Amino acid sequence: MHRRLAALALALAALAACKRKHVPVASVPELPYPTCGGAPLPPGAVVAAGHLRAGPTAVEQTVVERFELRDRGCAFVLTARQEWPLNVADIEVVYDRSLVPLRAWKRMTLPGVARADGQADIRRYELRTPEVTITRRAASGPRTYEILRGPAPTVVIGPGRGILTAWLRRARLPVGGAVREYALDMREMVEVIRPVTLRREADQLVPALGRTVRVYTIYGRECVYADETDAVVADLAGMLPADRVRTPAPPPMPRYGDPDPEHTP
Repeated sequence: MHRRLAALALALAALAACKRKHVPVASVPELPYPTCGGAPLPPGAVVAAGHLRAGPTAVEQTVVERFELRDRGCAFVLTARQEWPLNVADIEVVYDRSLVPLRAWKRMTLPGVARADGQADIRRYELRTPEVTITRRAASGPRTYEILRGPAPTVVIGPGRGILTAWLRRARLPVGGAVREYALDMREMVEVIRPVTLRREADQLVPALGRTVRVYTIYGRECVYADETDAVVADLAGMLPADRVRTPAPPPMPRYGDPDPEHTP
């Protein structure tokens, strides 16, 4: 009993410390959506893409992810969508030419709700300011603003695995190499900035993929597989290329309108 109480106290203390880094403010700088010399970003070309599904060894069998990294002239833009019956996440991250993130956007919706907007929670993360700022609109309510205290992040970690493609391509690690950087991890409801180590392990033949892949770990425990171009193709938790999964695909989740990272929240 004492151990359980101690563990609960530690968890609550960690949550309180995390919240103290989120400082509510009346407003934040409204920087324009990235442009190329004042002109809108061109459509550009796809340089990496993936369609992943939960395979037979995954704990949750209904997860589906699609992602795309596009070279749009003076910037790279990664878009992704992760679906499962309890939550849908649409994300966009804009990177500079060195694949350092400038801006991130996330929309979370709840499949099956009656609201026309899917009870959307939309957040924009501005990384071009001295400190990360968050603009949020929850379920069509008023905008709220926060400053997220912490070092300037050079990595964004979000829902799904495809978003890691940008970091892998920038790091260009040899086998056995590692790099430690500050990451904005926006997977949870309360975002954090923390140091994260990316390490490249020995290449591995993965039977479920039918080929040898590059193996990377983050946080020392989360393992992803990438192809020879460093595009994420699967992970150790059971996500596989959709064409390698033999079971019927789960039904698509509602879209609740197209994502609009440029103009929302």
